[in-house]
Amino acid sequence: MNFVDDNNCLFCGSQNPYGFHLVFRQEDNFAVTETSVPWYYQGFKGVVHGGIVAALLDEVMSHSLKNAGIEAVTGTLEARYIKPLLTEKPLVARGRVVKQEGRIIEAQGEVIQEGEVVARGKGIFVIPRERSEKNG
Repeated sequence: MNFVDDNNCLFCGSQNPYGFHLVFRQEDNFAVTETSVPWYYQGFKGVVHGGIVAALLDEVMSHSLKNAGIEAVTGTLEARYIKPLLTEKPLVARGRVVKQEGRIIEAQGEVIQEGEVVARGKGIFVIPRERSEKNG
């Protein structure tokens, strides 16, 4: 399958009228972004839906791979919810590559709000065979 980036990603797509339009920067070994989550992505009143938190973790980990020059797709995603992530309040999300073995990459991410880690994630990302064959 050919994965095409048409700039409509919910989180980083500049063309998505409903998206977050996240901009990432590199700090040490981390891909970092800042945003807030609008109320309409809530689960409970004032609390970001857990699926959005997981997707945010996935996105920041994916960007850590991009920053490392790795094109891969999510294989597994684990999310650990420590505290509620509040809607309409600033947050920082950051992710980094932990290790790579062949086509398999492990990354970690976290979401920080008001100076506290509110969620942590771990992901296994896979370089598609087509891409590894072109590069190998």
